[in-house]
Amino acid sequence: MTRSVIPARLSPSSTRTAARTAGPGQLTIPTKRSRGGRSRSKLPRMSELAIDTGDSGRLIDLNRELDAATRLPRGKAGSRYRCCACGEKLIFSGPATAHSGFTPRFRHDGSAPGADRCGAMAPHQADIQADLTVILDLRDQLVRALPGAAIRLQIDPRLAGQHWDLPPALVVHRGGDTVIIERPRRLLTEPAVDTRLKTVRTQYGESATHWWFFDRDDALHYDPAGTVKVRPHGKPDTHRKVRPTPVQRQIISAGGAVGWITQDTVLIPYGGHLGTYPALEGEDWTGEMESWSRDWKISHPYPADGADWWGLIPLVLLTLGQRTGFRPAPAFHLMAALEKAEQGRESHRRRLAREHAQRPADESAAIPPAADAAANDIPKTAASPEVPAADPVPAAPEHPPVPPRPVLPPPASPRQAPLPRVPAAPARFTWRRLLPRRWRTH
Repeated sequence: MTRSVIPARLSPSSTRTAARTAGPGQLTIPTKRSRGGRSRSKLPRMSELAIDTGDSGRLIDLNRELDAATRLPRGKAGSRYRCCACGEKLIFSGPATAHSGFTPRFRHDGSAPGADRCGAMAPHQADIQADLTVILDLRDQLVRALPGAAIRLQIDPRLAGQHWDLPPALVVHRGGDTVIIERPRRLLTEPAVDTRLKTVRTQYGESATHWWFFDRDDALHYDPAGTVKVRPHGKPDTHRKVRPTPVQRQIISAGGAVGWITQDTVLIPYGGHLGTYPALEGEDWTGEMESWSRDWKISHPYPADGADWWGLIPLVLLTLGQRTGFRPAPAFHLMAALEKAEQGRESHRRRLAREHAQRPADESAAIPPAADAAANDIPKTAASPEVPAADPVPAAPEHPPVPPRPVLPPPASPRQAPLPRVPAAPARFTWRRLLPRRWRTH
């Protein structure tokens, strides 16, 4: 008799949170899930982010600023805090004491304490959270790369709650240098880029360095174009190439700097211009030299307008902090080495072109026509005069060469001492030798 398995009785709340439907003869195993049936997102909550209008629009991230609970004023604080997604006023709920276990958060005015009731649409909130997470991760990297620098994430408070084309930029102050760093995530438009370039130039002056870092794994901002083989300092290497977008060319033309980030590495571009060497006097680029006339030239430290492609030099992000002004000096030195190798390559090829132009004249002057025709199996033409042959002279009989007489060693001197006698080996012992001779025959 087969005993049937009766499933245990589950509460209604347990059945709603079940991870999977029970199969035949199996019990339903409940699993813990977050409220609403969705897992916890890795993005920060909107209750952890706010725009501080009392500090020039600095962005506050409670998850990264551990001292915010004791540094910032609590409550409405004179409408100081604004929501990044909807732009409404926020209330800062902080712990009453330093040893309190209360988690600080921002909440909208009118919502219950501990609740997060942002009126913006969910997709818009997700875009804001993703943009701010990317730029804040870059700020964490720059804190390690630029020790002692003041790095702030600022945004115009009037843009709070709007659908921005560009997320807020990082402002880096180090000594007397000011660096503005953009980290776009979505597709950019030329009007939006032009507006941001003018705003930065007006607010921080012409001396500020304006960098734009794109994600190398983002197909919107990275269009691969193969590789190029280079030999800086005589060492072979391979660089990746990229096709710049119109917006990226616009940034370079306006005096900005462009780079790509992949983990802890930044890719610095230089311009590659395809072309053909113009023939100078005394050079011949035809025939076998035609392929040697095609080459490329480099434009640096920033790609010049009209470059066919951009080559990328990998550089560790931490090395950018070794120079003032956030200048990638090691990459610029490597670009100078590439230009020097390019000049040496052009000089070598032009020397070959001059030798190619002089080769027919040199060969005709050095080798007689008859000997040249005989050596290269070229038939004589009608223009070459025939030289009458002289009477043949009987050749002398040829004799085989006489081998040299062997040299024998000199005879031994009669007074030479005799050679020592080598004693004979003793006879081998056998029992047969002990018998008399007459018995050996039997």
